[in-house]
Amino acid sequence: MVAKSVKLGGYGVIMINPIAVKEQDWETVDPSGNPVTAKVEGTRAKTVYYNTSGVAIPNNQLCKKIEVEDEVIIAPKFGPTKEVANEDIEVLDDNSIIYSALERKFYAVTTDHERIKDLVLKQNKSLKTAMTYGSGWKVWSAVLTNWNGKLLLVACRGDLVKELEKYSEDTVELQIEVLPQAKNMKKLVKAMAMV
Repeated sequence: MVAKSVKLGGYGVIMINPIAVKEQDWETVDPSGNPVTAKVEGTRAKTVYYNTSGVAIPNNQLCKKIEVEDEVIIAPKFGPTKEVANEDIEVLDDNSIIYSALERKFYAVTTDHERIKDLVLKQNKSLKTAMTYGSGWKVWSAVLTNWNGKLLLVACRGDLVKELEKYSEDTVELQIEVLPQAKNMKKLVKAMAMV
């Protein structure tokens, strides 16, 4: 892609290239792990998935083939996270991940638990874990942090700093990791997918 030049009056000329953020994709399969094909049908343009035998697979039975730590997991859609085990929570001294994330969502947080308030609001620590929201396939790094004296949960995907280290000046495409980097990721994915 050809860079576009922009003259900054009194400073000089810069060359710019857009950076595309590419979503990494998982293969869509039936509950047995067999591939499916998508066809758009009807006047409302509904996507219907068919297995190799030509039988339609209901959307609630669609799965994704996910490779985690060299193991293939056939996972149904993730449900919203309702509970996180203590060993899956990391205490951070630095919440810079929320500033370098390629994709973010913000959630206001309230709690009556003094341990959380003390740790996050008084000691300025952040709590990080993997979470899913809504009903879909995205797994986020969720960081509970202090934002101007208030509790804020920032759901993060990707890391701009880490991605830019991989590329030269002609970078035009970054890829968001399918799963956040976390200890026991295989266990977390299996728990979220309930497999």
